Amino acid sequence: MSDEEREEIREEDVIKILVTTDNHLGYLEKDSIRGEDSFITFEECLQHAQENNVDMILLGGDLFHVANPSQNSMNRCLKILRNYVLGDKPIDLEFRSDQNVNFWDALNRTVNYEDPNMNISIPVFSIHGNHDDPSGFGRLSCMDILASTGLLNYFGKCLNLEKVVVSPLMIAKGATKLALLGLSHIHDTRLVRLFESGNVTFEKALNDEEWFNLLVLHQNHADRGRKKFIPEEALPRFLDLIIWGHEHDSHINPEQNLKMKFFVSQPGSTVATSLSEGESLPKHCGVLKIYKKQFDMTSIKLQRVRPFVFGNLNMDDHEAELNEPRTKLEDQIFKLISRRIEEMIKAAKKQLSGDPKQPTLPLIRLRVQYSQENHCFNPNIFHVHFFERVANPNDVVVLNRQISRIKSECKVDETAFSDAFDRERQNENYQVSDVVNRYFSTVENAQNLEVQSIKCLGEVCRHLIREDEDAAEKLVNFHVQMAIGHLEEKLPDVDQVEEALEEFGAKSGEVFDKAVKMLDEAGMSTTVSTAQDAPASASFVSDDDEAQESTSSRASSTTRGRGRGGKRGRGAKALEVTVRNQRSSKKQPTIQESLSQASSRQTRATRSNRKIVYDSGSD
Repeated sequence: MSDEEREEIREEDVIKILVTTDNHLGYLEKDSIRGEDSFITFEECLQHAQENNVDMILLGGDLFHVANPSQNSMNRCLKILRNYVLGDKPIDLEFRSDQNVNFWDALNRTVNYEDPNMNISIPVFSIHGNHDDPSGFGRLSCMDILASTGLLNYFGKCLNLEKVVVSPLMIAKGATKLALLGLSHIHDTRLVRLFESGNVTFEKALNDEEWFNLLVLHQNHADRGRKKFIPEEALPRFLDLIIWGHEHDSHINPEQNLKMKFFVSQPGSTVATSLSEGESLPKHCGVLKIYKKQFDMTSIKLQRVRPFVFGNLNMDDHEAELNEPRTKLEDQIFKLISRRIEEMIKAAKKQLSGDPKQPTLPLIRLRVQYSQENHCFNPNIFHVHFFERVANPNDVVVLNRQISRIKSECKVDETAFSDAFDRERQNENYQVSDVVNRYFSTVENAQNLEVQSIKCLGEVCRHLIREDEDAAEKLVNFHVQMAIGHLEEKLPDVDQVEEALEEFGAKSGEVFDKAVKMLDEAGMSTTVSTAQDAPASASFVSDDDEAQESTSSRASSTTRGRGRGGKRGRGAKALEVTVRNQRSSKKQPTIQESLSQASSRQTRATRSNRKIVYDSGSD
């Protein structure tokens, strides 16, 4: 807003809102050092609300760190809210929508400042996040308890996960009319599916041109994979501003989506709940001022946040320093990393604001990357050395091994691929796998697949079209484990690994194509399934009760799940292509055995856990 417009705006027509998200009250509350951090920063946010004389406070979810907070966390929260939201200050907000609809699950089905039994000076409005969502008996949340006390207005709750309807809270102050919409956390995959099926409805206020449409939601904002985040383009165009919770990186200054025309603000968390690089960014809350269809967001840097410095160190960049002949390598590594941590502790002192309530013991996280085995070390040696100097002495250093990868450019001839598609489409019963096979088989300049077979790639496409999201991962993991088995069998030198993989590339195609061809000739159906409790392994297993199982602990491929709160990564699943056929009492030789006839019986016996077995269904 220009200076001239600011002069014309009356204070009586401006709605001022203190915005904060992801406060995570109770995080590490039993930690003697960090147990108070979440409460300190939350109280600072409410203090800013009082100092800026705001009309209301808006919370974007994850007020608590767990859905069933401890007595200590709930008591601390109640005390803070009572100190800042109760009082005799008059409230100029006029509530115009049906409160029976907006607060259908509340005790009195009314906004708290209109409750004659409450004396509210700053009303608080909040949705729930994934950490404090309704669960257990009665589908109650800790937010319901706060709403029952009258200290908070809980909205945006949806228990019907078949059809989601988001109704606005219509609030007016003078000439400004605010339509506040809330969408509490719903599992991202489910919510994406609801969006795609048209089962998410955002209701608009009457005469919506006069209303400022503000949405607060708590979902994945960053792209974490297909159907694992909510794209901004999925939200309605009539919105003016979105307050996005759940993401802890602070990007509170609104950014416009040029396609949808609305603005998006991501306040971030007020306390670091993980020692990641994004959490080391400065923490903020904000004061949002709304006048008719205009708005202004003033970011406020929190002064009571514990200092946090995140750093990276690549051991390969210090080769000369680690090759001193007169000193042991272990001592050189310890000296290098200790010096870097000292520098980070010194940098953390610059984050001290001088506020007497700010914790002074810093959080330090150094990510050490290495590629050579002799550069690996035990991070525990630094725990005692920096005890009482940092707030997290047990995990100051984290190791990250770098795996060298062969870089190659793979370009698809789009014209040739379209031609292959047009040719296959002439057949009414064509499949995507046929298009892929035609492209790699007939196009002269098509780049060959070095490890995967064309048949495997076709199977991936076929399952993806059937919305089997894990098909690519399962089939790729299957070939990766076969490649590992091949390398373990050959045991090539480092400079011969690439040659061994090229040799495997040809064999893997033969294995996959031969197996699928045999299944097709026998009239058997193949299904890709996951074994939730099995280690990551790949095997063709018959449906017989006495079928052999293939397991390989060395070939396991596990990955850490993305996002917060994930209990186990999808890489812990096992790939099983189950062959369903009549039971047979006689087993045929394994495909793996036919490919490694040169191996001794002893070698096959010791590597039997990697066998790929099949049942041909015949004697």
